[in-house]
Amino acid sequence: MNKFFFPGYVGHRTIVSLFFIVTFLSSCAHTKIVNQGDTYAEQGRYELAMVQYDQALQLKPGRDNTSDKFNQAQLAFQQWLQTINDAANVAYARNQKGRALVLYGKVLAAQGPGENPQAETRFQALHKALAEQSLLMVKASYPVPIFGQNLERGIEDIIPMLHDYTGLPNQREYSFSLEEFDEEIVEWDEEYIGEYISGSEIVENPEIDHLQNRIHRINREIKELRRDRKKYRHRIKDAEHRIERIEKDRDDNPGPLTEKEYKELKKENKELMQAKEQLHRAKRKLHKTIDEIEDQEDRLYNTTRHLAETPATITVDVYSPHSYFVTHSAYTLKGEVLITTTSGTLVLPLEVVDNDSYHDAQPLLDLDADPLVHISSEAINAELHASARTVVQNFIRDEVQEYRANLLTSAQGAIGLDSRFEKLVSYGLSGRKGVSKRIANQMEEELQADYGVEGEFPINKLLYGF
Repeated sequence: MNKFFFPGYVGHRTIVSLFFIVTFLSSCAHTKIVNQGDTYAEQGRYELAMVQYDQALQLKPGRDNTSDKFNQAQLAFQQWLQTINDAANVAYARNQKGRALVLYGKVLAAQGPGENPQAETRFQALHKALAEQSLLMVKASYPVPIFGQNLERGIEDIIPMLHDYTGLPNQREYSFSLEEFDEEIVEWDEEYIGEYISGSEIVENPEIDHLQNRIHRINREIKELRRDRKKYRHRIKDAEHRIERIEKDRDDNPGPLTEKEYKELKKENKELMQAKEQLHRAKRKLHKTIDEIEDQEDRLYNTTRHLAETPATITVDVYSPHSYFVTHSAYTLKGEVLITTTSGTLVLPLEVVDNDSYHDAQPLLDLDADPLVHISSEAINAELHASARTVVQNFIRDEVQEYRANLLTSAQGAIGLDSRFEKLVSYGLSGRKGVSKRIANQMEEELQADYGVEGEFPINKLLYGF
């Protein structure tokens, strides 16, 4: 059968193969996504089903069946969303602010801006009111020359309180001050030891021993190589004698061979080949050994010449120890940060230290004098003030953590699911990190138990709006 070859056929076949592979993979992905959407739809989780069907339509926009499934899931989700909006209105009327905030947040997340003005207005008002009730409000009084401007700046999850303290649960009033009571300089000496050149002396040249040892090693290697050379020459003679003997035996039997003589001839041929291989190896090793002997003899000549030119003694420096004292100095400024709260006064000790050292010039060691250089009194006071600011800011951060922990403890101990949910929303709004994943899942399960699983409730996202 004749075979015809068309130019470009192979390349065309490869492109077609790749096209079918990509098409096959795309079809598999589309089928998998649609099946996942069907599973969600059967479970009544229409929001998740819509996401899957939308992804499938991105892969294959022309699938009418998938489009119908998406429309059906969207219709069911929109009906559920209306019940969520009604439930948000009920919660708002009952003053369940936390629940109303989350439900309105869900409605707004699924709708476009301006579609539900009432939900938007109520969500914004609820979020503002609940955030003010939930975030820790701090009223701080302090001397600005010591603690600096805007002490609360850089501290997350607090609101600086501009009005008077009224004793609400999320309000804290602090008064900060700094007392500087002790300034001291402590010094102590430490002995250091250096070395200087105090003279010179004549000693045996260590290079002599090194060169003599090298000559000894080279002579030993040459001796071993000459022994190898003798061995390989002997092997060459043995191999040549074997070859000569075998070839002579073959010449002595020129006539027709008997079977026994034929076997003997084969054996002799094998021995001849082995003898020639032995001869070849011995010659190769002999040549290599001769080259190595020549290299070692050159090294021996050069090393012997170097030894003859090397002086027997050399002059070296003599080093002697020299001790001197370094004085260390610590300039310390101590104080106390006083934190006054409604429950009493907390005293936090504070100190800053400037360390330096000094010593005289040491001419023997070629060491210049190192004078004492302490920072000024104004500079060390500035460092104390900066440390006091840091101490106070860390104190406020600890107060925020304790406040949030108390909110969570109160929510977990609440009687009734509605009260617990409200307190968990307050806890979530009290910090930018919201609630933990575990608590968010619990809150979502409670909402889906009340309103169905048609939509999802990503709590932390809903708490901060869209």
